[in-house]
Amino acid sequence: MSQNRVKSIALYMTAGIAVLLAVIGLLFAVEQSRTQAETGAVLSAFFSQAVLHDMDKWAGGRTINIVIQRSPDCRMCPGAGAGFEMQSWFARSLKARTSSVSDPWFAQSSRITRATFLLNNVFSTDIGTDLHLPRGARAVFVNPSDLGTKPSDFEARFPNNLGYFVVSHVGLNASNTEALLYVDHFCAGLCGGGAYVLMQKVDGAWHIADQHGTWVS
Repeated sequence: MSQNRVKSIALYMTAGIAVLLAVIGLLFAVEQSRTQAETGAVLSAFFSQAVLHDMDKWAGGRTINIVIQRSPDCRMCPGAGAGFEMQSWFARSLKARTSSVSDPWFAQSSRITRATFLLNNVFSTDIGTDLHLPRGARAVFVNPSDLGTKPSDFEARFPNNLGYFVVSHVGLNASNTEALLYVDHFCAGLCGGGAYVLMQKVDGAWHIADQHGTWVS
């Protein structure tokens, strides 16, 4: 094979790879835009139904801060223990994440929902969005550095909090009527837990259909 022939093949292969990467990037951007439009409604429904559903009984008239980490990763994962690292979505490798959605529980969701859930969580991008919570509660999106190094720092900056939450990007089916996400919750001491959440839209409103816990402390 002549040298010119080898160069031509190498050039075509390089161009092909570049086109493939461009297509993947375009698909990722389109999917991120599609899910971002529903993320606020999905998270609003989750926190209203799973966290604040009976806040009138315990809030005592105080404004409750729902603190959510802006970047969907986990600063607690490194060194948190082998069991935790195996169970939290944010501590898993891409290969382990892909394998995890083959669990029988995920069969309740469509393949498209699972595929977009995986795709949207390949990169750690800003999760910030507008949330509509029950009266007396407000959402505060923070960077990991804003959480402080001591519990007292966190309490002083975010009074009346429920700890803080780390939330994944959302995966949606083609008709935007089914959503899949993962949530870790960290609170004082050894309080905390993580779970996958399956949500469905009924009559234009999102509702929690099921939850699948992964760890609890």
